[in-house]
Amino acid sequence: MEPAAGVTREEIIRLMLCQLSAYGYSSLSQAIATHTKVPMTTESNSRLSELVSAGLQSESRRLGGDVEGDAEMSAEHHEETGGLDLGRAAHSGAAATMPRYSTWYMTRHKGAATTAAFSRDGRYIATGSVDTSLKLIEVDRVRCPLTGMARPEDKPVIRTLYHHTAEITGVAFHPNGLVLASCSVDRTIKLFDLSAAYGKHSFQSMKDNHAYRSIAFHPSGEYLAAGGDGCEVRVYNVSTGKAYLLGSGAQHSAGITGVGYASSGALVSSSSRDGSVKLWDGATGKCVRTLDRAHGGQAATAVAFSQNSKYVLTTGLDSRVCLWDVGSGRLMHAYEGATLDSPSSGAVFSYDDSLVLVADSRLNDIVSWDAVSGNLVARSAQHKQLITCIAPSPAAPAFMTCSADECVRFWSPDDV
Repeated sequence: MEPAAGVTREEIIRLMLCQLSAYGYSSLSQAIATHTKVPMTTESNSRLSELVSAGLQSESRRLGGDVEGDAEMSAEHHEETGGLDLGRAAHSGAAATMPRYSTWYMTRHKGAATTAAFSRDGRYIATGSVDTSLKLIEVDRVRCPLTGMARPEDKPVIRTLYHHTAEITGVAFHPNGLVLASCSVDRTIKLFDLSAAYGKHSFQSMKDNHAYRSIAFHPSGEYLAAGGDGCEVRVYNVSTGKAYLLGSGAQHSAGITGVGYASSGALVSSSSRDGSVKLWDGATGKCVRTLDRAHGGQAATAVAFSQNSKYVLTTGLDSRVCLWDVGSGRLMHAYEGATLDSPSSGAVFSYDDSLVLVADSRLNDIVSWDAVSGNLVARSAQHKQLITCIAPSPAAPAFMTCSADECVRFWSPDDV
């Protein structure tokens, strides 16, 4: 069967490859790319679904149907029933519990470990360090400690990457799982091709006048948001490397500590040393909400969206983790009981949004709260020195921690 007129075989296959990657089948898409000799790209990986959706709507209108109405009802239903919902969960009476965690795997950098992130499908972890190196870990090679010692052939660290000249401050996987981005105090963002059999250096670099502190990919993979010691949030076109600034005239008044995308890509969040948190329109770049003095005038050190994008979680040097309603800007919860006096403090949601996790900068352990009730649930996962990062798995009740003791640890429940 020949492709439709005006559409080449390569274009069709590339759309299929990117869509497979978006669904978490990176290995399959890479195998198909090798077999068909159509190279993978970092372009939009949701274009195929967008085209199919538009085609189905067009066909329905032509046949007299009402797909748009059905789609709106479906989206509304999803927003009411999917993900974290404080109102609905409060009526259920079910309380979140923190499993008993143990260290399944530990490896070391040659300097303080500073940052970590999971790939979208939860199969890989990247870690970064003051020693300027990146480690790539394959989760399937990590063994439960109850099964005995890891085998020599397991070797969970499958690659070490180099190209930065100063401390690495952030890492992020492209949604297709084949590209890793990292940012650094050396004022650069590097892109590494993980599909290449060999090579330890990046294939693309973006540079600024200030140190970078945080990066995040748009869900499509086409754009990369970045923030650092400058006051502006930059969004880069991944294909061209060109950048534009968000919110002309509405920027922060001090350095950016964290950036993130909502799951739909409709919103970008940023936290700042000026104490504010801002939400930006992902399409127009306009500032749509500012949470002034989100932490009593203290610096806001991190920001994260819930999976359904209805809430945003912020961390501050006032030793509070705050949950805000995105639609109204109303404070829903203030989680207290941890000391958060480090600029690296950053709270995250667990993989299912039922728990809020943060590192206590005095006791060097992980504090967890029930996301709905705000009750403190447990303290666990202790390091010998300051915990600099928590990265939750998107696919399982597991997480990675980085520490000033140079160690990165993979934590998982004993009974998994």
